[in-house]
Amino acid sequence: MRKKKSKKFLIRRILAIFILLILVVISGELVQDLSNKNQQKQTRLLYNNELVSLIHPIQQEDGVIYLSEEDVKTIFDDTIYYNVGDKELITTFNKHVAVLHLEETQMLVNDSNIQMQGKLKEFDSQIYLPLTDLEIVYDIETEYAKNTNMVIMDSTAKAKSRVMTMKKTKVKARKGPFAKTLETVKPGEYLYVIAEEGNLQKVRTTAGNLGYVKSKKVFNKEVLREDWVEKVVESSDFQDTDELFIINQENTKVTTTSTAFATYAQRNKVINEVYAAIIQSGKYAVCIDFQEIDDIHCFYRFVIELTPKLRESGMKVALKLNQQIEEEKMKNVVDVCIREDKK
Repeated sequence: MRKKKSKKFLIRRILAIFILLILVVISGELVQDLSNKNQQKQTRLLYNNELVSLIHPIQQEDGVIYLSEEDVKTIFDDTIYYNVGDKELITTFNKHVAVLHLEETQMLVNDSNIQMQGKLKEFDSQIYLPLTDLEIVYDIETEYAKNTNMVIMDSTAKAKSRVMTMKKTKVKARKGPFAKTLETVKPGEYLYVIAEEGNLQKVRTTAGNLGYVKSKKVFNKEVLREDWVEKVVESSDFQDTDELFIINQENTKVTTTSTAFATYAQRNKVINEVYAAIIQSGKYAVCIDFQEIDDIHCFYRFVIELTPKLRESGMKVALKLNQQIEEEKMKNVVDVCIREDKK
């Protein structure tokens, strides 16, 4: 008799624990639901399948998506520069230099004039960039999902593949039998593959929802692009002096950086002259070696704006360090920083 009571008590206890676990899961889903609804009041940004925490809200106007200067600095370009006096913004990324002026619909990208849909604007006293127009600068593709109030942004250097749904398919928030359904996708719709995990695939829907579907529910995997892998540049690439072009005060005819590099126009004049000389030399390894720098900020801007132009032509760029140049500030700008004691 006592054993039967113990067994019943144990069964009840297990059942109670099971029900409690289900309630915890359900309450967790409800909290997440509430959080998501609150988040959707403001436009969210999904970049390479990761939600980005923004400093300022995304703005939209006439179909153009705008991102604040501070957020651009965090995501793409930590050397972005806005000249308040000239109302001029300069931003660089990989092989691109873009110059925009406040309330103007044209921008300069690598010395070519580009007509924009939007323009450099102010919203709530903050400078905003027309992200839609800057896809060619930041090597991205963007779209806006109205249903989820989300900007979906992908780097064009990252691999991308998609599958098609065979039948009505439920996209689950996570793995497991009690997972919430995020979205039900119609037959024949595309899902973008993030990862393949056993009999499940982690996917992104066209609305920007990230979740899991059963592999048997999708077919026709299509690779849209592979990862773009840049060749790693090493210090040894700059050791052959016969193949190395040195940029210094002598061949740039710069006596004081504070005057020669004071404005974008002045810096760009020197950059174009240097570029022409390098092309004529037939050399594709470049080392910037300035020993006397009277204005380090102007010098940094020169290096920041020169490097993308050289990279666009397949050149490798090194910077010779000295006591004035901070390696931490420049190591992500050029391919290699070379210390003074290295040849």
